[in-house]
Amino acid sequence: MILHTIIDPMDVMNSPSANNFCYKKCVNGAIIEGTQDMNGIKINRIISTNPSDYLNKDYTLGNYLK
Repeated sequence: MILHTIIDPMDVMNSPSANNFCYKKCVNGAIIEGTQDMNGIKINRIISTNPSDYLNKDYTLGNYLK
């Protein structure tokens, strides 16, 4: 099924909105996108132009930012 709409697909499908993301800029310039909870920021995405940031074990998806 193809859905052509100008409305956010999350609103159309009655899914929770993705507006609860927070962003944290790290010392090396990478930006971490995640969700904030009582344990800290859970990493959902890494935004960086440096390939070594994606291999850094501190930025593993699903972990909490130190």
